Amino acid sequence: MTGIYQEAWGQGEPIVMLHGWAMHTGIWRNFAKSLHHLAQERQVICLDLPGYGRSETVSPCNMELLVDAVQAALPPQPCALVGWSLGGNIALRLAEKYPQQIQSLVLIASNPHFLQIKQWPGVETQVLQEFAHNLQNNVTATLLRFMSLQLQGMIDMKASFKQVKVAMQECEPPRIDVLMGGLDILQNVDLRIALQDLSVPVQIILGKLDTLVPVEVSEFCRQLQQQAEIELIDGAGHMPFISRQQQVSHLVHDFIKRSAGR
Repeated sequence: MTGIYQEAWGQGEPIVMLHGWAMHTGIWRNFAKSLHHLAQERQVICLDLPGYGRSETVSPCNMELLVDAVQAALPPQPCALVGWSLGGNIALRLAEKYPQQIQSLVLIASNPHFLQIKQWPGVETQVLQEFAHNLQNNVTATLLRFMSLQLQGMIDMKASFKQVKVAMQECEPPRIDVLMGGLDILQNVDLRIALQDLSVPVQIILGKLDTLVPVEVSEFCRQLQQQAEIELIDGAGHMPFISRQQQVSHLVHDFIKRSAGR
């Protein structure tokens, strides 16, 4: 597939960033520039997932088609891959399916099994089902509510939400089938074996106030992947790269720099 939109800063070995459900490159831009400021010897590339932002749509919008479309848009040399939320699930599957193209992996506010089940923490099924139902009535209002949920409980929620709204208004919302496909991935994804079997260095960054990916996920992920570097961010919800931009950019930069020597 062609037609994957990207924004890039700098030159050098690539750091590729994948956004989450309902968003696009705009949500990353300030963070990507902050990361590039630290990693000036690297190129930071933000991709719009297929059907999101300015990228063409794949149909059906399922995990494997998204993964293969993103893989075709990756740089020719191995990259550090950063994924947030749904983008983290896609990044983890990419690392499982195309390990030769991934140098290191950073998962931000991402859960290899997004739904809560027995003996695995996650979001309750009815939360995603409610969003799926509400999308049929009012896409914009539903997406704004979803974004506000991701920032819930944060001290600087107002400023962060303003930044999110500006990013959302930059592009038309994704089509209903794209949004529903993304929710379907989140409801059915199970990448715990992929995390367990990872052959590349992985960093997991979670917000302690996240209402969608409970911080308890960290211990379960550690049991699966003992070599994972896990960072828990105080005062952050589902978007720690916005609410704690400087802290998270330093963590990501330092991890990627260390991983390059392994």
